[in-house]
Amino acid sequence: MSSNSHRMFSEQSSVETANPFLRGRRAVLASLLLSGLPLTVRGQTAPAPVLGTPGKDAGWIPTPAPMVEGMLRMAGVSKNDLVVDLGSGDGRIPIFAAKAFGARGLGIELNRDMVAYSVESANKEGVGDRARFVQGDIFEVDFSQGTVLSLFMPPQVNARLMPKILAMKPGTRVVSYVFAMEDWEPDEWVFFDNVQGMLWVVPARFEGNWRILTEGPDPATYEVTLTQRFQKINGHFMFGTAKLPLFDANVLADRLRFTLVVGQRRFDFIGNHKGDALEGTLHVTGEPQRRWSATRS
Repeated sequence: MSSNSHRMFSEQSSVETANPFLRGRRAVLASLLLSGLPLTVRGQTAPAPVLGTPGKDAGWIPTPAPMVEGMLRMAGVSKNDLVVDLGSGDGRIPIFAAKAFGARGLGIELNRDMVAYSVESANKEGVGDRARFVQGDIFEVDFSQGTVLSLFMPPQVNARLMPKILAMKPGTRVVSYVFAMEDWEPDEWVFFDNVQGMLWVVPARFEGNWRILTEGPDPATYEVTLTQRFQKINGHFMFGTAKLPLFDANVLADRLRFTLVVGQRRFDFIGNHKGDALEGTLHVTGEPQRRWSATRS
């Protein structure tokens, strides 16, 4: 890791128990075996990284190759992504993202020799045009254009990075090996040798008071108040003079869904964040689906 190289730690966190809601969709990829991720590339002229090389925040050790693939698959990496690795060490994550998924890769690394080594490795692997590396401090280099962010940082560094990460575009996927992001609960987990990799999806901001207008032959106006903690949503819905709780409320990227129950009818709202507006569909028990929109009040 260094604040900028993939990392060595004196302690190892215990493996978290997966959220039952996510257990069914969690990728279990512990048996994956990767090729093409050697620590030393034959014919390399840049000095090979040395385990434990000190950095700004810690020493260097690579993320295990099966976990590299496991986390990138969990994040759904594709050719449309820019995979940014903070503390990219020997360059294995950007290189693998480019070689296996056709993505663009960007490694940010403080150690100049490791940057040179990574550039040579990317060229030797035939992805020098898609995997690039910059020498710099992860707290100073702009990585806001990344669509997938890779981390292997101790908790205090993750905590410092969180404001920048949460300011990234909704839907950005964040993967971290071993260490969590304070009280931001992961959306998914993967395990290798009883150690965890975690996935978060950066959420849009839905908190506030919203005025909802439903379309159709009998349009109606409602008020809903939302509170938010990362991807967790709570609040209440004003249905006439009745203040009703929300059920099954959650956020994924810029997509919001919640349900309310009025008598024997369910109102299922699904919508997308459009700046300071929401747009989506409403399904009411026994009625045709209709559109709805909302603005902050």
